[in-house]
Amino acid sequence: MSGHSPGNHQSPHSVASQHHVPQAEAALYMQTASMYPGNQQSASYQQQSQTRNSLPTVQIPAPPETYTASNAPLESPSLNISSAAQSGLNAGPSSVTQDQDFPPYDLLYALTDLYFKHVNTWCPILHRRTTLDSLFGSAALEEADRILLHAIVATTLRFSTDSRLTPQLRDRYHAASKQKVLLYGLENSSVKALQALVILALDIVGSSNGPPGWNLLALMARSVVQLGLAVETTSSSVAPVYPSIYTLRAMVLPESTSFIEDEARRRLFWMIYLLDRYATLATAFEFALDDKEIDRKLPCRDDLWARNQPVETRWFQPPDRAEYHADIPDNLGSFAYYIEILGILSEIHRFLKKPVDIGALSDVEQWQQQYRQLDSKLNAWKFSLPSEHGNLSRLFDPNSSSKINCIWIMLHITYHT
Repeated sequence: MSGHSPGNHQSPHSVASQHHVPQAEAALYMQTASMYPGNQQSASYQQQSQTRNSLPTVQIPAPPETYTASNAPLESPSLNISSAAQSGLNAGPSSVTQDQDFPPYDLLYALTDLYFKHVNTWCPILHRRTTLDSLFGSAALEEADRILLHAIVATTLRFSTDSRLTPQLRDRYHAASKQKVLLYGLENSSVKALQALVILALDIVGSSNGPPGWNLLALMARSVVQLGLAVETTSSSVAPVYPSIYTLRAMVLPESTSFIEDEARRRLFWMIYLLDRYATLATAFEFALDDKEIDRKLPCRDDLWARNQPVETRWFQPPDRAEYHADIPDNLGSFAYYIEILGILSEIHRFLKKPVDIGALSDVEQWQQQYRQLDSKLNAWKFSLPSEHGNLSRLFDPNSSSKINCIWIMLHITYHT
């Protein structure tokens, strides 16, 4: 499946709708005279009474197009789903089609494809294979996965050109999915609930500037600390040498069962960190995520995570301890360096917020010293970048074989900011 939405393939759910169309009586639970055993009225009177007292009939429009067995199988090379999962997708309606707030099943499949093409490249928190298996696999869809799917729908509707998505339907699907994600995020504290909130935050923060986005970011920032996602499981803050009130943390989440899951949690935290920084840098506010709460490693390269290849990466702003300085640059990608430059930009933000008495020589000298330290740190970071990440000239080289992604672009935009 390419970037455009499917044209002739329809939802498997529409097959079932051809044989049975829900009636208004079933949905509204209308009472009739025949429900009462003691009533001896004639059949004709019952029919007249029911016709007179019944509610208006609800017309449920059928989909504009139908999906029949004669259609070719719905293919999506870009999603790279296995043949078994693909046959399961076309075999029949999934449990997800029971939710009337979802688009037709084939359109839902296309929207997920659009998410990985247009959204996950900016927000690399979902592992492609495991996400597709959980959303479109043979197993029943869990509630947390359903909410994650609602977040994907709300964020990617704008990229779809499917003719069935009228402006009214777009507004309806977007509003319904947004409400479900927000309510679930308020009542549940889990990794998938946070993933759904982060995806929705991209839509809200990107289309507004004010309390709606700030409130959502505050919720995510507090949740990520409470779930223990701000620290590694091997962090000294989890298992300190000298326990204290400050170091006692309630580890709500169970241990990760795989490298994919562990890296997904790490990336989820860093994406919330990124959103918090960008929402705050242009204001005079403090960051919602304090650097003192963070003891995390940087995310690995995208291709290593996609291949489920466990690797070690260096710590973010490591303290002066030898065990924190393991560094293998080959394991780091644009996302990791992007986080590092945001960390330096965060220090600059705090530096600029400090008041300075220009009439006091000591204050001016201290300000100049801090300025030089930050300038040196920024230059040292830039010169330490590997050539494939630090060489901006390759952007203008038509013969360059290396692929340029949007995270790499944002990395250099942040540096020059």
